[in-house]
Amino acid sequence: MDFDVPPETVEFAAEVDEVLHAPQTARLLAEIFERRDGMDGDPRELYRHLGRAGILAPAWPVEYGGRAADFTATVALLEKLVAHRIPQNLYCISVLNVGSLILAAGSEQQRKTLLPAMASTDLTACILFTEPDHGSDLAGIATTAVRDDTGWIINGRKTYNLKSAYADFALCAVRTDLQGSPYEAISLFLVPLDAPGVVVRPLPSLANEQFHDIWFTDVHVDEDALFGAVGAGWSLITQMFAAERTGLDYYARGKHWLDVVTERLAEDGAQTGLVGADLARHRTRIEASGLLSCQVMQNLQDGNADIAESSFAKWHCSETAQRIAWWAFDTLGLDLLEPGNPVLEAAFREAPGMTISGGASEVMLDIVSSARVFDHGRTGG
Repeated sequence: MDFDVPPETVEFAAEVDEVLHAPQTARLLAEIFERRDGMDGDPRELYRHLGRAGILAPAWPVEYGGRAADFTATVALLEKLVAHRIPQNLYCISVLNVGSLILAAGSEQQRKTLLPAMASTDLTACILFTEPDHGSDLAGIATTAVRDDTGWIINGRKTYNLKSAYADFALCAVRTDLQGSPYEAISLFLVPLDAPGVVVRPLPSLANEQFHDIWFTDVHVDEDALFGAVGAGWSLITQMFAAERTGLDYYARGKHWLDVVTERLAEDGAQTGLVGADLARHRTRIEASGLLSCQVMQNLQDGNADIAESSFAKWHCSETAQRIAWWAFDTLGLDLLEPGNPVLEAAFREAPGMTISGGASEVMLDIVSSARVFDHGRTGG
């Protein structure tokens, strides 16, 4: 593996810095923080501003709105988005997760129609997998899609899904065969969220970024809303998880939080003794998270995706970021809640969910251990 940053990425990072320091960016970001929509602030106008600058999908092919850049450009982009306090979840879900799956497994028509609009964020997407009674157990999905004369009728409920109120369409997992195997009966659909019968409601959350509850009541979608083949949903979900669980977003946030704590401790002259030792430990761990994330992304770029490797990276990065957030509170105490510390105060509220969302830590470790047992038995080692 070669983690050297190519000169093109350095140039791209400088371009991103210029865009993020622009007055228009600052104005749009301030509007998000005002939360005029009564929820967590609609980031789409800011994203469209960044999308017009052509920086949001650097690793995608040019014909789909990208720059055909190395994966390190995506790493640099996310680090800088976090450092500028730009909300990342809608971007990560729409571009890095759904967009990357469409790029890898969508039809050519879907790629041509959707990806350029997603790169510019004229279209945004969310993921609807989790259900009230089926969180990590995706094989238990109960939402159904039944054929009619012109397409499919969807009924069911999805919950605890991030940013759905700001998405134009959803990658939705449903059951298309009530009699078949739990794994072979799952299909994926690209569902417009403005379709009749779709209801999106916000859910209370400790963190800044909003969860939603989504109801489907006799929602009709055309045949071309099917993503992949009927019954191929499980394999596509597994493929997406390998790309979703790079840990990159958790690493970037943890790194930024640690940078903020480091700066604060330097102001107080408190980087010595036990605090200094803790700081060094967290710094070492977050650097390891970054390397694990880069390893996954490089293998994805090379076509060598591995779900166990991705699961381990997600586990390590989310656990590390969570520890940093809680250590910041233990170290700074109630000073963390002062108005001058909005980043760390928000981190403290976000931390509990980091080891649950995107794959609970226990599930990630189960995937890793199962893969190791299988490899051990196969090799006879």
